[in-house]
Amino acid sequence: MSKNKNDDMLVMEPTNHLVEIYYFFDPFSKECIAMEPIINKLLIEYRDHVSIKKVLAPSLSVLTKCQAQSTSNKDNVALAYKAAEIQGRSKARAFIRYIFNRISPKNSICTQEMIDDSARLAGIDITTFHQDLQSPNLDTMLKYDLAVYREMDVESLPTMVFFSGDVHEEGVKVEGSYPYHIYTYIINELLNIEIEKKQLPSILEYIRAYEFVSFDELKTIFEWRAGLLLNELKKLRLQRLIEVINVDNQDFYQMKSTKESLQHKH
Repeated sequence: MSKNKNDDMLVMEPTNHLVEIYYFFDPFSKECIAMEPIINKLLIEYRDHVSIKKVLAPSLSVLTKCQAQSTSNKDNVALAYKAAEIQGRSKARAFIRYIFNRISPKNSICTQEMIDDSARLAGIDITTFHQDLQSPNLDTMLKYDLAVYREMDVESLPTMVFFSGDVHEEGVKVEGSYPYHIYTYIINELLNIEIEKKQLPSILEYIRAYEFVSFDELKTIFEWRAGLLLNELKKLRLQRLIEVINVDNQDFYQMKSTKESLQHKH
């Protein structure tokens, strides 16, 4: 069966890497999770010009949180993310997004079921994934990430470090979260060429691709007035294409389905 081009939005790769971005994050940080739409929008609009490597920060505090929430290697988010990376950066990026969808809204404990479910959705081979979770290579990969983390002198999360590809130029480090235009300004300054941004998908296509999307995320992606965005979402709901789920006074949207909703399931 053929796939719609928008079904691959989660796992798409840039075609011509000119700016490489290292993005260090904490999977349990609300501020880092709030950065997800900015990362997504950069990958959509600047896909021909940026490559983003998402690095789960291997700091003691982050790894301790991952360890505290796990019972074994099979439900340790840090190890699961590294195992996902073995099967490709784009699949790992999709995997961690699905994890966020399951743990973020209600601050849920990450379970092995959530990890396996997220891996399948990201197109990861589960048998190989489980084997890799027991591999000593994961420790080697984490040590490499730690070396990069220290070399880039990351002190807080989230942090993005931009490299232009010029070996004589130092990276541009941005700690904390800022409006989208700050990151696009840095990319344009580093490239110093005229950039034609890629077209954004429709709201429906975006929700389909990213599974479980907050109203705030949609505002960041599309930059519509709140009233206009609410009207468009209302139209999609009346057409029975999407449904809204309220979690802790925050609205999230997902595709309408006869199956149990994501939040009812988890």
